[in-house]
Amino acid sequence: MKTKAKDGMGRREFLGKAAFAALTVPAALHAGSGPARGEEATAPATVQKKSAGPMKKIAIEEHWATKELSELSAKTSKGQKNAEWRDPKAFSVSFPKLWDFEKMRLPMMDDLGITVQVLSISHNVLQQLTDAETSIPLARRINNTEAEFIRSYPGRFAGFASLPTAAPEEAAKELERAVTKLEFKGAMINGHSNWHYLDEPQYRVIWERAAALGVPIYLHPNEPSAESAKIYDGYTELMGPTWAWGVETATHALRIIVSGIFDEFPTSTLILGHMGESLPYLLGRLDEGYAMCLKGKKLKKPVSEYIRENVMITTSGLYRPEALLCAMAALGADRILYAVDYPFADPAASMAAFEKTPMSDADREKIFHGNAERVLKL
Repeated sequence: MKTKAKDGMGRREFLGKAAFAALTVPAALHAGSGPARGEEATAPATVQKKSAGPMKKIAIEEHWATKELSELSAKTSKGQKNAEWRDPKAFSVSFPKLWDFEKMRLPMMDDLGITVQVLSISHNVLQQLTDAETSIPLARRINNTEAEFIRSYPGRFAGFASLPTAAPEEAAKELERAVTKLEFKGAMINGHSNWHYLDEPQYRVIWERAAALGVPIYLHPNEPSAESAKIYDGYTELMGPTWAWGVETATHALRIIVSGIFDEFPTSTLILGHMGESLPYLLGRLDEGYAMCLKGKKLKKPVSEYIRENVMITTSGLYRPEALLCAMAALGADRILYAVDYPFADPAASMAAFEKTPMSDADREKIFHGNAERVLKL
């Protein structure tokens, strides 16, 4: 049976148009090959003109921290072999922007027409902690501080909760408190918790509570284990955001899918940043490979269907138009949310990459704000 897009366009025709659009994107997409992390850039004049228009913009992977949190994170990760890739020069520019709201963050939002940022902490300190006695009160303090930021600037910010995954039952309670009392829009979990993953049985209570509350879980990257990182020995350039984080996070997401979480909680939503951590471009490969493997658990649907139905992706980072066009063709514009990854990706370059991507005004509205309003109930 031939499927039709909402506007009546057949899937074959849509894919053809998307492919043609990708070929006609300006070759350099200068924003995608622009400044390194932490460097400033000036948006092209065309982007400034569009940003001054009436279209609402919501950015949903936008980080904050305090100096104390940054120091605690540095302390807990000190000596970890898999964290030795960081170039201090690249991060020294970004960290002050995490702490400041009035001198840097809000002016940037106003300059680029970003109406709302959805805040989340930048550090995976809670996932690094192993004891409940430390992690539970710390999570509450983080969420209370985030809520205070949101109250201090009405209409400009919303929030994702931080959860003490060392104590799953308490994490579920904290998620409920954050959503019902602090009006947060879901939770961001920074990858594995000391190499325990969210598909494991002890974390079912978090998925159950998120489904009951009708809020998503945003899965953010974390470092691979020391054993997994051996493949990068001698190649620190491939660690972190270059490659290792994407592989780690995509694998974590696939563990969640193949474990049957979405069969058990079919209304659950998992959000993946960085254009879906490569998964939208591998749907056929995943289904083909899954069919060839011995199965530990029988799923109700192909792997690709869970990605299309239970996963949302964001544009966080400096991604080029051709990547976004592929994601739109694979998942549809209804499954994509705008994000910058502030302050680690340059906001003007990120905006330029998105606004240079050829798409209909209706799809641009969905990705810029409509999908966030629907999924996060903003």
